[in-house]
Amino acid sequence: MSAHSSNKIQTIVLYLLGFFLLWEWLRPLQEVTDTGSLTYFVVFIALSFVFYYLNVHWILSACIKMIFIMYALQALYIDGAFLSFVWVGPLLSDFIENIKLTIGREWYELSFIYRSLLFFILLWLMTYLIRYWLMIKKTILLFYIMTIVYITILDTFTTFDGSASIIRVIIFGFLLMGILALQKIVDKESLIPSRIKAKRWIIPLVFMVGVSSTFALAAPKADPIWPDPVPFLQSFADGAGGTGVSKIGYGTDDTALGGPFIGDDSVIFQAEVKREHYWKIETKSIYTGKGWEATPVEESVAFRSGEPMNYFSYFGGKNESTPIDSEKVIVEEPYSHIVYPYGLQTVQRDNTTFILNFGNEKITTYQNYEEVNLNEYVVDYKNPNFSLKALRSAKGIDVRGMPEMEPIINQFTQLPEGLPQRVKDLANEITAEEETHYEKVKAIEKYFSQKGYVYDQFDVPVPEENQDYVDQFLFETRRGYCDNFSTSMVVLVRSLGIPARWVKGYTEGEHKKRIDSEYDLYEVSNNNAHSWVEVLFPEIGWVPFEPTVGFSNNVTINYDLDLPESTPANAPETEKPSPDKNVEPKAAPATSGESSFSFKEMVDDVKTFFVDNWKVLFMILLGSVIVAMILFRLRGRWFPYFLIFYFRFKKNTDFSSAYLSLLYQLRRYGLKMDDGQTLRAYSRYIDTFFGTREMSILTSRYEKGLYGQELSDEDWIQMRELWENLIKRTTG
Repeated sequence: MSAHSSNKIQTIVLYLLGFFLLWEWLRPLQEVTDTGSLTYFVVFIALSFVFYYLNVHWILSACIKMIFIMYALQALYIDGAFLSFVWVGPLLSDFIENIKLTIGREWYELSFIYRSLLFFILLWLMTYLIRYWLMIKKTILLFYIMTIVYITILDTFTTFDGSASIIRVIIFGFLLMGILALQKIVDKESLIPSRIKAKRWIIPLVFMVGVSSTFALAAPKADPIWPDPVPFLQSFADGAGGTGVSKIGYGTDDTALGGPFIGDDSVIFQAEVKREHYWKIETKSIYTGKGWEATPVEESVAFRSGEPMNYFSYFGGKNESTPIDSEKVIVEEPYSHIVYPYGLQTVQRDNTTFILNFGNEKITTYQNYEEVNLNEYVVDYKNPNFSLKALRSAKGIDVRGMPEMEPIINQFTQLPEGLPQRVKDLANEITAEEETHYEKVKAIEKYFSQKGYVYDQFDVPVPEENQDYVDQFLFETRRGYCDNFSTSMVVLVRSLGIPARWVKGYTEGEHKKRIDSEYDLYEVSNNNAHSWVEVLFPEIGWVPFEPTVGFSNNVTINYDLDLPESTPANAPETEKPSPDKNVEPKAAPATSGESSFSFKEMVDDVKTFFVDNWKVLFMILLGSVIVAMILFRLRGRWFPYFLIFYFRFKKNTDFSSAYLSLLYQLRRYGLKMDDGQTLRAYSRYIDTFFGTREMSILTSRYEKGLYGQELSDEDWIQMRELWENLIKRTTG
């Protein structure tokens, strides 16, 4: 194997290890942020390193990268085909709007498209820096240390498990530093790398890293002798009024909400289900400004296994045609309550009594008059199917005609006396253009996702002593998890006089396997603990809503709206007044100081132009790319003639530039100057190769110019002819 081939293989290995090391920075993002797919970002990194290895010209490389970024943004956020170019208008509008927000330092309002664009640019810069560290500086220690610190911080303070990442980083890092150390020794000592020397260095390096990593994994490890300091530090930083770091999962105390929490993947139960749905546990109705308390209602009702729970028949309306589905719950962490889907009909478990508390709708399990923890049970339910027509036609409850409903209205529209007025004003502002109660509730549900609220489990503060929990989230932090979103929606809905309550339970969980043609097995852990909202609609019941960004409660809505009646064919047309021919139409008065230029009109014009001419533009772009690639590949044939044409119009003072450009062309042609070789020795090598003395003459004249001897016009003409003869030879 030649030295050139050996260098090529080492370069490929360096870029590959650099790619894997940078990939480790992306792996935690799906777990600790709301990032969806990382595929496009990983492909972008790989594409960048491939271009660096192939020495693709930076202009061509930048063009292809920008096209890829546009393609990725369109695929991630905008519907439609990429080649239809219908995405150009929305993308430009989004960029213009976010540039304004950036200038105004409104960081929380930035869209996900714009943030993804910034992330692509960051990765672009990172790949360039890694290439600089690997190929120019030949050191990766700083980036290696930064990667280890990054992984360890995320492993300590977030739900991300960095055990495997740390092992991969150590392996990649040591291999990188070992190969770079070999290259630095070769460069420093002016050695000629050979296959044997590379083997003598790299094989022991790989063996050492592999063996040490294997022993590190297999060796027994002592348990930590110090307790985890993170919860203590967080609670200390939050102050006396804080709750510190909590562990996610179902709990009964919700009186003090707020603060970050850490994940817990402990499995609570498994379920054999026919469809994805939420699992409900209880509701709470008293909002204190800091959290939730349950209504102190002692009234309850008992059911035996298999007995119908008629209390739930009001929920979702009485639809006799809806089939009853049965699902099995296998409990892993026993509780003395059950989880159940909406539309519950019966619960089946031999020798068990189920007691439903009317105050919080929590169902507790008893055997022989004592609370018990069940290991499994079966729930029968009718999947609720809400009529959109009925929801839109539902109005508020008139307590004058239904006085028995007044306590319910008062209970589920309760708000603390200290609730800031701006919360109520926001509720009215969000729903100002809506007419029905359902449309008002939906407007509030959609508000959080439309206004850039962020789902975050970690950077979530605790309200101050005199600060309202909802007010802090809506107007200050604008980031939080399900408790923030659901509590805020209940308060906003109640501010409109619409009854609403807070619900706790679990999301559908993680799909594990397909059981048969009907059933799938889902696994629900503490990480799936969740809270959402229920709103009371007359004649329908409690309807669930999901305000938390990134979640969906899979509620079935029957879109049974009446279609508008068509106008009869024989209907008389409305007579239109004939215009007065003697009266000239008045031009609209121009507003003083108003500019005729509009960003919206410009974006619309650009969008229309692209939609109308996308085929022609695509062919032009494709042809331009092909021509550019051909020209780049054949640059050795035509570029010397371009230089000849260029220097014919230059003066004798540009001889140094012409000589340096000749050296570049000779190097591109394959006649490289060795390290430590003088110009005179190199010129003799060139003359020997081409069978001339032109290079020696040019070099001698170039050295005289370096010592200040100016070139006359006659000498310049002579030197230029020699230079042209020699540079033409590089086109062969």
